[in-house]
Amino acid sequence: MQNTFSQQFQTIVLFTLIGVLVLGMAASFGPQMDGCVQGGQAPAMRVYGEAQSQRDVMAVYRLAGFDRMGVEQQRSMELRTHVAQGIVDRALLAREARELGYAADEDDIMREFVMAGTVRISLGPDSPPGFPYGSGGVGGGRELRMDLRDEDGTYDQRAIDQRLRWLGLTPGEFALWQVEEALAQRMRLTVVESVSVGPSEVWAAYEREREQASIAYVRFSPRYYRDQLQIDDAALTAWMAEHSEEIDRDYAGQRARFTGLAEQVRARHILIKYEETDSDEVKAAARARATALLRRARAGEDFAALARANSEDTGTATLGGDLGYNERGRMVPQFDAAQFALDVNQISDLVETRFGVHIIQVTGKREGDVPEAEAKREIAEGLYREQRAGELAAEAAARALADLRGGVTPDQLARTLQGLPLEPPVDAEGNPVEEETPDLGGLAPTVERANGFGRAGNPIRGLDGAALVRAVFEMEGDETMPTEPLRLGSEYVIFQVTDRQTANRDDFTTEEQGRIRQGLRAAKQREVLAQHIAALRAQAERDDAVFINPQILLYGDEPEETPAEERDEDDSAREASDEAAPARDEEPAAEPSEEAAPAE
Repeated sequence: MQNTFSQQFQTIVLFTLIGVLVLGMAASFGPQMDGCVQGGQAPAMRVYGEAQSQRDVMAVYRLAGFDRMGVEQQRSMELRTHVAQGIVDRALLAREARELGYAADEDDIMREFVMAGTVRISLGPDSPPGFPYGSGGVGGGRELRMDLRDEDGTYDQRAIDQRLRWLGLTPGEFALWQVEEALAQRMRLTVVESVSVGPSEVWAAYEREREQASIAYVRFSPRYYRDQLQIDDAALTAWMAEHSEEIDRDYAGQRARFTGLAEQVRARHILIKYEETDSDEVKAAARARATALLRRARAGEDFAALARANSEDTGTATLGGDLGYNERGRMVPQFDAAQFALDVNQISDLVETRFGVHIIQVTGKREGDVPEAEAKREIAEGLYREQRAGELAAEAAARALADLRGGVTPDQLARTLQGLPLEPPVDAEGNPVEEETPDLGGLAPTVERANGFGRAGNPIRGLDGAALVRAVFEMEGDETMPTEPLRLGSEYVIFQVTDRQTANRDDFTTEEQGRIRQGLRAAKQREVLAQHIAALRAQAERDDAVFINPQILLYGDEPEETPAEERDEDDSAREASDEAAPARDEEPAAEPSEEAAPAE
C-alpha cells in the first residue's frame, strides 16, 4: 500500500512538473517565437526563413561538452562548424518532416524529458567520433541523458530548473528545440527504414573479415639504384640524342637556374669520421686511414671508386662522393675554404672538420651564365639517372621473382640480395660459421614479412598497398606468387604468400550473422542518410535558403578587426617610417648549419 501511495504521489508530481514546463513553454511561444531570438540578438542562422537562435547553438555546444575543451582544440576540431552544420541539417530535416505531415507533441516531448532526462541534439555528419558521449539517433542525431531525480528517486523541480539555466534556455525555448530535434529524428528514421542487408552481403563481409594472409615481400626502390648508378659518358650522349625534345623542354623551364650564378664549385669527397669528443688515438687512426687513401688518389686511382669503397659519408659514398655544385657558405668553413681554393681536378690535402677527415677533389667550377650545352647535359644526367634507375629496379625485381618461382625460398632470396651465398656456410663438423653481413643501406632490397592482414589491410607501410592486397586475395588454386612484379607508386614489389586463412561456413553462426548484419545495416543507413542530407543541402544552396552568421563560428579569442580608417593610418605611418629609414646593406649570410655541412 505504501508503494502504491508513493507511485501515485510521484505521478502527481510528474504531471505537475510537466504542466509547469508546458505553461512556461506557452508563455515563451508568444511574440518571441520567431526563432526564439532574445533581447534583439541577431539569429545564429536562417534556414528557409526560419531563425535559429544563438542560445540554441550555445545549448548544443554546452550539452556536447565542447565548451570544456581548450580553445585551440575546439578550433582544430572545427567544433563550432560541426554544431552549426548540425543545426542546419536539423532544420532541413524537420522542414521535410512537416511537409510529409509529421508532427511532434510538445507535451510528449516534455514528458520524455522529465521522466527519462532525454535530450536530443544534432551534429554535423563529420563531427568527431565519440562526441558527445551519448547514444541512439542516426546519422548526426544523438541522444543524451540528464539525471533529474533526487537521492530518493523523486522528480526534482530544482534539478530541472538548474539544467535549463545551465543550458541558457527557458522552458519554451527548450521545448521548441526538442520538437525540432524529434521531427528531424523522425525524418532520419523514415529515410533509413527501408535499408536492408541480404544474406550474400553478410557472407561476403564475413569472408572479408575472416580471410587473412601472410606474405614475404621485397621492395625495389628506384632511389636505391639511382644512387648506385655510375653513368657512362658514351651512354649518356647516346641517350641525349634520343631524348632531345624532352631535354629542350626541361631546359626551357629551368633556364633561370643556369643564369646569373654566383661562383660555384662541384666537388667529390672521401670522409673518414671521428667525433670531436674522441680520443687522440681514435683521431690519429682516422688521419692515418685518410693519409693512405690520399696517397692512392694522388697516385692515379679513380677518386670516385675510392669514395664508393671507403667514404663513411653514407649519403654520398654510393655517388662516388659527389656533392654537386655548391655556392660559398653551403659547407662548414674549413671544407668551404679548401674546395674553393682548388683548381679543377686538383686533390686537396687532408681537411679536418667536426665531422672527421676529408679528402676533396674539385671536378668543376662555374659562375655567371652556364653554357647551354653544359646546362642541358646536367639536366639530361638527372633525367637519365631517374629513367635508368626505374629500369634497374624493374629488372632486379624480375630476376628476384624468377628466383622465387624457380624454387628459391624467401630466406635464400634474402641472402642472395645481400650478395651472400645461397646457403649459410658451415664448418667441417656441420656447425654454422659466423659471417659478415654487408650494410647496403636502408633502401636496399631486403626480404620483409607482413603477417595476418585482411582485405582491408595495408601490409606495406609507406605504400598504397591496395593493388598488392587484391593480388594476394585474388590468387586461385595453389598459386602463391604473381607472374610479374607489381608497380606500387614508383617502386616494384614481389611477394610470396606464406600463409592463407579463409572463412569457414561452420563458424558462420547465427550470432556472427546478426553481428555482421547489424554493422552492415548501420553503415548502409549512414551512407543513405548522408546522401539524403547532401541532396537537401544542395537544394537549399540552389534556393539560397541558408544563412549562417559568421559570429557563431568564432571561438572568442580572435583579435578585433582594426577599422579601415585606422588601418589606412597605420599603413601611411609605416610607409613614412620606411622612407625615413637609412638604406640597409644586404643581410649577411647565416652561419653554416649542420644541414649545410657535407652529408653524413
